[in-house]
Amino acid sequence: MAGSDKGRRKKQAETGWKRRLLLAGAAVLVLTGCGAGGKSALTEENGENDVVLTAFVQQAVTADAGIWEGWAARKLYEDTNIKIEFYPTGTGVEQKLKQYMASGNLPDIIGFKDLDQAQMAMDAGLLLPLNEYEEILPSIFETEYYEKAVDYSREYNSGKTGDLYIMPTSIGPVSENAYNWMPMLQWDTYKKAGKPKVETLEDYLDVVEKMVEIKPYTQNGEKVYGFSLFTDWDKYSVLEIAALSYFYGIDTEYISPLMETNVLTKATSSILDENSFYKRALHFYYEANQRGLLDPDSRTQSYSNLEKKFSQGRILFSWFSWLTGTYNDVPSGHVNNKYIPDGYVNIPADDMKIYEAPDQTIGRNWYYAVSKNCRNPEKACEFLNWFYDPQVEKYLYNGPEGCLWEYDSEKTPKVTEEGWEIINNKSEDLMPFENGGSFADGIDPFNALGLQASTVMEDGHTISYRYWPDSGKNNETLVQREINEFLGTDTIGEYLRKNDMIAKSTMAVNMIPTASDEMKTKVSAIGEIVRDISWKMVYAQDEQEFEKLWESMGAQAGQLGMDQVETYYRDAWEAAVKKVEDYE
Repeated sequence: MAGSDKGRRKKQAETGWKRRLLLAGAAVLVLTGCGAGGKSALTEENGENDVVLTAFVQQAVTADAGIWEGWAARKLYEDTNIKIEFYPTGTGVEQKLKQYMASGNLPDIIGFKDLDQAQMAMDAGLLLPLNEYEEILPSIFETEYYEKAVDYSREYNSGKTGDLYIMPTSIGPVSENAYNWMPMLQWDTYKKAGKPKVETLEDYLDVVEKMVEIKPYTQNGEKVYGFSLFTDWDKYSVLEIAALSYFYGIDTEYISPLMETNVLTKATSSILDENSFYKRALHFYYEANQRGLLDPDSRTQSYSNLEKKFSQGRILFSWFSWLTGTYNDVPSGHVNNKYIPDGYVNIPADDMKIYEAPDQTIGRNWYYAVSKNCRNPEKACEFLNWFYDPQVEKYLYNGPEGCLWEYDSEKTPKVTEEGWEIINNKSEDLMPFENGGSFADGIDPFNALGLQASTVMEDGHTISYRYWPDSGKNNETLVQREINEFLGTDTIGEYLRKNDMIAKSTMAVNMIPTASDEMKTKVSAIGEIVRDISWKMVYAQDEQEFEKLWESMGAQAGQLGMDQVETYYRDAWEAAVKKVEDYE
């Protein structure tokens, strides 16, 4: 993007905001926080009562570190005199967490990305019981939205102490159009390939092969691949290969990475069974490699490196609805190109049952906690109280009222024209006040808030602008219009429901207790074997070697106690299915 265009848009956003601010009167300045200060001002201010809390938030995979800055950090500071210093996460977050725990010196605020991590910290006595600070935490203990989540965490995730050590996030209903796992293809190249029909997972191989023939290189001369993977998130299996299971309503992560559970039939079994979906997924990528469609960097590259390739349009297939780099961002120039609208679009195969997350009555297995060694636990709890305040979350989701959005005469919230400009260019420093930073500076450092974006607030509308009445149409890009016309519906959710292609999950997937140390040791040992041999299978020379490696993996896992692991998780799953009846 040219610097002049960026400056022009920023000036337009500032002008629009100033015009509405003058009309609204000085009171808006006080109520919304749309004033001076913000991004750089926070690092310069040092008041007598300022408190800096350290935070290690694993939910946000980034190497960025330092004092949180921008419009949202400004509100935190104005409300509480608190500043947040983020520690870097990025590659190797679990190892970093273990190092903090081994030293007994966790950062003040910890964001856990699964229950096992949180349980280790609780078992080591490293977390603060939040209920001892209940008076400072009315947002958590007195908000109806959180009632079941708090009760569940105290009863089942407290080591039978009844204390609240970890507070879940993403509590509430799931949007009908929010699908995390979704097969996506680059639209313009798919069109040039003739928009071939995709009936099964394996059909993507033929489709993508044809697409690579059409687009072997980008306009900058960079080689294009049909498929690409990364290894950062591998734990006990190759997570990004196992993730294909969600196209068919099969969980291969939340219950256990060594198990696969069909959320429709409730059947669960080992990923190492001969007819498992995991073997099918491995063979899918083996075949992709055999055809020269798989990026050879897949086994060694980091997520950030893969994301750059998506941003450059060098990968034609994506398996996450959000994994597009910046290619689908408006500033990229693709999605609203009036001559060649392009972008990654939803192209599900006919036989798929796309996994739909459950309504999160007890939240997902991403948690926030306060370290027991925190030097200022009262201020740390004050931060969590601020963070889980529904009104603050509304602010973080949408920006300040009167700046990016406003209520119309019928009390319906709407994003303004200038607001859409800022949201659509969310990574640019366009927030309409001095040192406001970018729109992304609000939620991105945390990745998830206490309430789901589709939670309905007291005004009868969702907490996030994304699901307000006019948002879908007003923010529709040219490429979205083309794919909607191709699918014959206004949204992907409508298309999936129309064709009976949804597998609605259950909160039971988030109710699997942490295993014993002995079981964890078995799972870890088996995981090393599965992870290593799985990659070898992808790069096997031929079918014979592929099958030989598969047999070896099963045999080695069996010797390490895979049968016991399967029995444990089968029993845990059956118990969770019964337990969930009290919470759904």
